[in-house]
Amino acid sequence: MEWSNYIISIAAPHSRGSSKHWFRYLRKDIEKCGVLFSMDDVEALSRNEALTPFQRVSIKAAFEEGSPTRQHIINLNKTTKRNSIMLVRAKYEQKSDTQ
Repeated sequence: MEWSNYIISIAAPHSRGSSKHWFRYLRKDIEKCGVLFSMDDVEALSRNEALTPFQRVSIKAAFEEGSPTRQHIINLNKTTKRNSIMLVRAKYEQKSDTQ
């Protein structure tokens, strides 16, 4: 199945009510960016009437280098290092001790 057909027939209908679900579909596609499609495909999808307005706008932003939407999508589901969690916890404990 061609990438754009997959987006239109499977990803878009299954994620209509959930932006998080839609972004997860896009994240998988961003990881395979050079293999599955070209920027012409992204442009065609951003004009496709089968997608909702949100999906059309977000798909274009997801594949623009440096866009906040792309950064958000790429960072979805990344594991947090234990040290980062411990630093936040230590800061919180310091604030609660001073009150």
